[in-house]
Amino acid sequence: MSGTILLAATASAAAQTADPVGEWLVEDGSARIKVVSCPQGPNQPPTLWGVIWAETSPGRDTANPDPSMRNRPMLGVPILINMRQSESNLWNGKIYDARGGSIYDAKISLNRKDMLEVRGCVASIFCGGQDWRRITDPKTPPVPTTAATPAAPQAKSGAMAQSQQTKGAAMSKGASSAPAAAADPICSNVSSLVPRT
Repeated sequence: MSGTILLAATASAAAQTADPVGEWLVEDGSARIKVVSCPQGPNQPPTLWGVIWAETSPGRDTANPDPSMRNRPMLGVPILINMRQSESNLWNGKIYDARGGSIYDAKISLNRKDMLEVRGCVASIFCGGQDWRRITDPKTPPVPTTAATPAAPQAKSGAMAQSQQTKGAAMSKGASSAPAAAADPICSNVSSLVPRT
């Protein structure tokens, strides 16, 4: 009996400390997704965003419903969008399916194997998903290049370059706030990179 209580207590503690922030390898190993926590403002919990951080084969956002975004590189494009924590180990938001150019309702949670369970649904009826593995070895392919890092000065194309340009413009206007300073640089304008449907 005491073993059952200990197991339940351990599972409960793990759920309370669940943190999907980090880098994840998608199920087929073709991309690395970086999940960041972005502050939302006073008295509001942060939201999670996941962007394509590295790819085995660089792609373009050719299925994007917005023709003006179809030629942009996939590197830096948000995949997990505005995920809000609804339970101790559950976040709800949207997911972008770049292959079909659609955005679906989604939820993410961590399981005991340090896998991120990513599930998306159309009209809450047709659901599917993947399990992404947490990357613990920085050499796990695909490995991000320096151009994938928002702070890289040589990045001139792709969603991350757009993010850096917008961030620089905000800094030059003197915009600053304590929560934004602690945020990952991806947070500076990730919402403007969401595919328009």
